[in-house]
Amino acid sequence: MKVSMNKLIGRNNEIDLIKLYISEIKSFHIYGPEGAGKTAILEYIYQNWADMNTSLIPIFCRTSRTLKEILLPIAGVLLQRSRSLANIDKFKRIKEIYRQSDLKEVNSRELKNMIFNNIGYKKFCIILDQLDCVTPRINTFLTPLKDRAVTITTSGQSWDIADYHFFARLDYCLWLLPKVQIKNLSRHDTFLLMKQTIGDTTTLGETLFSKIYHITNGNPELTKKILAKAVLPKYLTDGHVNLKLIMIDLQMEKAGVNRTLKRGKGGSND
Repeated sequence: MKVSMNKLIGRNNEIDLIKLYISEIKSFHIYGPEGAGKTAILEYIYQNWADMNTSLIPIFCRTSRTLKEILLPIAGVLLQRSRSLANIDKFKRIKEIYRQSDLKEVNSRELKNMIFNNIGYKKFCIILDQLDCVTPRINTFLTPLKDRAVTITTSGQSWDIADYHFFARLDYCLWLLPKVQIKNLSRHDTFLLMKQTIGDTTTLGETLFSKIYHITNGNPELTKKILAKAVLPKYLTDGHVNLKLIMIDLQMEKAGVNRTLKRGKGGSND
């Protein structure tokens, strides 16, 4: 399904730069604060890949928290495009995979071998969203991958010398990638986003709009979350939206999600 340009408000410059990098077969890194819209931009690029003026085949890894979460989508697309995926171990034994369901049973080392045996050279564009923790195992995969495929990575970190704690985990070639910064929206674009989200901004009023913008500083994700709750009866007090109650509930929801992610990460396979 194609997404029209007006679905991404205030991102024309970023989209044009990303299109340029892709047309030049160039890897790059997208960064910006949480909720600024990095994932929305990736979804737009992926859904409109036919307009990217490239022969590259996109592979979208929507979560990249662990090495296995990166390897499985890549191997899955490669398997779809061929009869099977094969790995040859150190004893010259051949292991072939024919079904998507069998990929989950393959360990990370074998998946890496299968990927590099089948990915070719500069045929694919690997899109890695939420790559906020480059572990040593992910790092050792990304470094050779960059030479075989175009990579688009996203995180909250700029992967620049200023992020020296984070930089220490990156291979030099990853640190040198061109950067695309995604910032929060301007006041004007935030207003357009609110209008797109709820249809009629006159129901909010200038005062409420100003308060929401002050809270969010133009962060698209937080703006949408506040608006989604602002229309619910439980957040209306004497006909006015209770922003304080909305923010308390959003903070509680975020804390609950973070606890769930931590529990899941404790048993994950990097």
